[in-house]
Amino acid sequence: MIKTIFTIIAAVCLIASTQAFAPQLPVTHTFGKVASKTQANLFSGDEERTAITRDTEPEDFFVTNTDKMSDEEKLPIAIAGLVGISLPFILGLIALYASK
Repeated sequence: MIKTIFTIIAAVCLIASTQAFAPQLPVTHTFGKVASKTQANLFSGDEERTAITRDTEPEDFFVTNTDKMSDEEKLPIAIAGLVGISLPFILGLIALYASK
């Protein structure tokens, strides 16, 4: 009897603890409703910005500082990246061979 009660209590605790981490699903009722257009600048009088396309965007809108650099200026960055990635492995191999 006590073993059965303990098993039931353990099962309830297990279920309650796992339900605490389950994501809650939002409940929305959209039947019969029409979605309204959201206005970003309601009081400023500005019109909502249209989507950016290749034709309407400025030439340097999505250009980073690295994109503006020439290939000669990017070369030290690339070499530093390669050295930074490979140097720990080379040092690890040296340490393994030195320990033998």
